[in-house]
Amino acid sequence: MRYLVIGAAGHAQEVAWSLRLETAARSERCELLFFDDALPPGPLSSGLGDVVGGLDAVAAHAGAGAVRLVLGIGLPHTKCSVVARLADLGLPWATVIHPGAAIGPNVQIGEGSYVGAGAILTVNVRVGRFATINLHCQVAHDDVLDDFVTLHPDVHLSGNVSLGKGAELGTGAVAIPGTTIGPWAVLGAGCIAVAPLAGERVYVGMPAREVR
Repeated sequence: MRYLVIGAAGHAQEVAWSLRLETAARSERCELLFFDDALPPGPLSSGLGDVVGGLDAVAAHAGAGAVRLVLGIGLPHTKCSVVARLADLGLPWATVIHPGAAIGPNVQIGEGSYVGAGAILTVNVRVGRFATINLHCQVAHDDVLDDFVTLHPDVHLSGNVSLGKGAELGTGAVAIPGTTIGPWAVLGAGCIAVAPLAGERVYVGMPAREVR
């Protein structure tokens, strides 16, 4: 299987590494090609593959056998725009789950999403499309994460938490049980949500307070 990784910076390489381990565990072949508008063509320092061009070059590789796209971008608004930009290609998006993640019963993870090493999704969890659940995140029972949500490393979501479309929680952020966080809200690193938070706002602190 040929995988076209969209993005080639550090996060994209982490996603690609997870994918390589995941496919190796299934004894499947994994060819990785990287596409990034901001980086020159050439081999990556991680040794995972080569940057072969910008996003406009993806189409040239779309018809060569079995191909899937891989979202190597973590920022919600950028993810959304890139997915829209490539929609006309009609290619499926791979869902990447590191073998070191723990996925419990009745957990649904949408197309194009990524679950990093050490993450734990317990039971009865719903994750939408193109979500990012980074290293060592904890997502507890009955949580709902909408499309394009991003959890940076070490985010802890207690049970019955709901995150709206495109919500972004910084490293080490926490949401207590039953919290609702609106679409496109941004919580800074270490922020603690103890009450419902409206969407399209930025929050910091313990407890979370709006800054703009």
